[in-house]
Amino acid sequence: MKDKLKYIFLTIFVLLFLYFYKSTSSSFDKVYVTKVIDGDTIRATSSDDSNFKVRLIGINAPEKGKEKYWKESKSYAQKLMENKYCYLEKDTSDKDKYGRYLRYVWLKKPKKKNFKNIEELNVSAIMLKKGLARTYTFEPDTLYLKEFKKIEKKAKKFKRGFWIYKKPVTRGNKR
Repeated sequence: MKDKLKYIFLTIFVLLFLYFYKSTSSSFDKVYVTKVIDGDTIRATSSDDSNFKVRLIGINAPEKGKEKYWKESKSYAQKLMENKYCYLEKDTSDKDKYGRYLRYVWLKKPKKKNFKNIEELNVSAIMLKKGLARTYTFEPDTLYLKEFKKIEKKAKKFKRGFWIYKKPVTRGNKR
């Protein structure tokens, strides 16, 4: 009986350890952002000098020439990322149907992934906070969905960025 209890507790401990280890450890790739294409797409160079496009997970920014606030969105994204080093974090999917890498972009590598760090260091969250993008999250890439929705809700409430308009500026969760 004692051996059986020890085995059960050991199993629970190992499972909890693996769960918390997985939820707090992520791989971050340092890249240099060479160009901001728009508020949710960048071109970056990795340490091996490969150049590639990245679609920011979790947001949709206004489209150039089609939607209000596209200039403001792109300009702010440039201020945050262009000609700077950033960190990419993969969720589940690797690329979208256009061949762009799907990643979260961080201004700095977070020591902890708490709400404050997400809100201040994750570019998708920052764009949502400023009202320069809206949530655009699809399964299976939903790691920060709860936080993004909370940030977007606050931006709407305080009419930040394009939320000053009654009609939505971007298409939201339509593909």
